[in-house]
Amino acid sequence: IMLSLIPCHQISPYPASDAVLQNPLMGFAPAADCPDEVSDNTLVYIGIRWADLEPEEGKFDFSGLEERQNLARWRAAGKHAVLRFLCDVPGSEPHLDIPQWLYEKLSGDGTKYDYDSLRGFSPNYKNPTLIEYHRRAIEALGRYFSTDTFVSYVELGSLGHWGEWHVNYDAGIPRIPNASIREQYIAPYLSSFSNVKFLMRRPFQAAAQYGFGLYDDMAGHTASTEEWLGWINDGGDYDQAEERNALVPMPDAWKTAPVGGELNSTLSMEYMLRFHTDETLSLLTRSHTTFLGPKIATVAASPTCAEGIDQLRKTIGYRIRVESSKISKSFFTSAISVKLAWINDGIAPLYWNWPVSLYLLDAANSVVATIPIDFKLTTLSPGKSQSTTTTFSWKPILSIYSPTCFQ
Repeated sequence: IMLSLIPCHQISPYPASDAVLQNPLMGFAPAADCPDEVSDNTLVYIGIRWADLEPEEGKFDFSGLEERQNLARWRAAGKHAVLRFLCDVPGSEPHLDIPQWLYEKLSGDGTKYDYDSLRGFSPNYKNPTLIEYHRRAIEALGRYFSTDTFVSYVELGSLGHWGEWHVNYDAGIPRIPNASIREQYIAPYLSSFSNVKFLMRRPFQAAAQYGFGLYDDMAGHTASTEEWLGWINDGGDYDQAEERNALVPMPDAWKTAPVGGELNSTLSMEYMLRFHTDETLSLLTRSHTTFLGPKIATVAASPTCAEGIDQLRKTIGYRIRVESSKISKSFFTSAISVKLAWINDGIAPLYWNWPVSLYLLDAANSVVATIPIDFKLTTLSPGKSQSTTTTFSWKPILSIYSPTCFQ
């Protein structure tokens, strides 16, 4: 926030912007290996197949990861990342997403599947060897990415197709294991990553226990998102593991932890963002979505949806602004008081308490002083207003003006 010091008492209102705001830590999170899609978005999505990360036992190919995902470029551009670790990514051809050496250590313990033109391998998640090597891989990832704040969101993938904690058990694939086994996949994330916000695909008891956020990989699909919102509001059973009440109500989770996901691949962009835009925006608003990716909408791919895409980008995340400012000075002292009225016009909070400051500018618009504002951005909920008053002395600037000008 930059305010030029005007010597006389004033009250200045600031109207809300209707522009698409490329604020940090929100909006679209395109795949990091698709530079054209990343463009001016402030987030990137990093999906990491285990087979790519650890091609040889104990040897993690971070240089290859950096190159494939353009990570140096995105760091230099000041972007932040959403990360998901993947053990099973269905594709059109038979393949492994865990390393070949691990497949051999497991003696092939798992299921090769072929259904609905989707092929791949679902490992036996109960296998203790898999659990142990998974722990080592997550610890390596955590060490690598915890040296800075580039990775801001970690979606707990690991289990199930696309890391979504579900498999097609109707196709003969064994179900996701029970909570005690799942906890062994969760624990390494908690001990290995720092400075990140964690998200889970469903409101599991563990998500509530650890204060995780949630992600919806079917965003924009009415039936699927309504079911997901039902779990968040009411809890429910987890059919993937045949567990009763494994999902718990987390209706207020978004107030302290982020909601992410991606646009679903079932419906066309034209359906969601041209013919049913209001419905799509309503689902995202009710979800309090902060970011979407890697499946996103682009004008290049869907030119007829340009207006709907803009509306979506204006909707998700936070939109923090100053509604008005009041600058005044005491007649008897050199103290200057700046009162700011803040509001969040978005549908979600900002989940980091980044520092907030006033910058004093001279006549040449050069910064001559920085004054911290005592304000926690995370407390600014959608639609709520708050005020801050910051008082300081600045004699060098005051000496330029006649003190009688202040009221």
